[in-house]
Amino acid sequence: MRRRTAVLSASAALAVSLVLGACASEQDTPSAAEQSASASASAATIEPAATDDALAVTVTGEVNPTVKPTVQVAAPLEVTETTRKVVAPGSGAEVAATDEVQFAYALYAGSTGEELDSSYGKTDSRFELANITKGLARGFVGSHVGDRLVIAIAPDDGFGEAVTQFGKEGVDAQTTIVVVADVVRIVPAMAEGTPVTPPADLPTVTTDEKGVPTGFTITDRTPPAQTVAQPLIQGTGPAVTSGQNLKVQYLGARLEDGSVFDQSWSRGEPFEFVIGQGNVIKGWDSGLVGQAVGSRVLLVIPGAEAYGDQPASPQQPAGTLVFVVDVLDAY
Repeated sequence: MRRRTAVLSASAALAVSLVLGACASEQDTPSAAEQSASASASAATIEPAATDDALAVTVTGEVNPTVKPTVQVAAPLEVTETTRKVVAPGSGAEVAATDEVQFAYALYAGSTGEELDSSYGKTDSRFELANITKGLARGFVGSHVGDRLVIAIAPDDGFGEAVTQFGKEGVDAQTTIVVVADVVRIVPAMAEGTPVTPPADLPTVTTDEKGVPTGFTITDRTPPAQTVAQPLIQGTGPAVTSGQNLKVQYLGARLEDGSVFDQSWSRGEPFEFVIGQGNVIKGWDSGLVGQAVGSRVLLVIPGAEAYGDQPASPQQPAGTLVFVVDVLDAY
């Protein structure tokens, strides 16, 4: 699926630079397959943080990603082993090392107790645990959706010299960083919800044993006058709105013969873009706005709302196209 502009995660800017900077490599960017293999290997080595219910950090306030809690750090606080305590337990699913987690956070310097950064009341962070700073990953692994956590990150598991970007006196690579975090959700790897029976004349999606779409069975090749958007799995999340960052998995084929020309599944990572702003073909913009997060949506798109009737390239074929799109996240 073509897009015209790159999309960055909408987390607090400095926190993003810390998380990504701590994980960045000076080597050439690996391929998607190499990244996927590397992430899996990294996830396999994440050990949960030690538990210490006496950790000298007091947190008060409701568990709510839009409201920053009141936090008191008994400074100076130093740990040599990354440690966590659960301030308020949640009742959701347990977080695994291979998960992507949505969370709200505030960062504090253990040396002074001073706040360094916060996402509360802003856009939640979303990161795959295999790709973030080790101390954060260790703090989340084994926690549960709905938990409010305090994570004291030992310097060896921390952000390294990147913490100097905060410009705070007494904060350096040897500083214990305290994170207060509300675990909002685990971002799913594929659509989750209630199956929907589509009209019989629409293409049927074929899947493998894991439920991953692999192709289409097409009996009616009549192009629609305008884009058809049919949920196949009805998600339970909020409706997608124009201007949001959207994270999806998809597979696309030609309606004429069912030949697959593009997909994200085989690349080992979802596709992210801004919806409703002309960054993707018109049929996606019109067909995905209003769909519930978590849904699997079948799109049948006439050439006029896709790439037109003159083939631009094998990756942008002419005529009517059919897609199956898993809407994983929107923010």
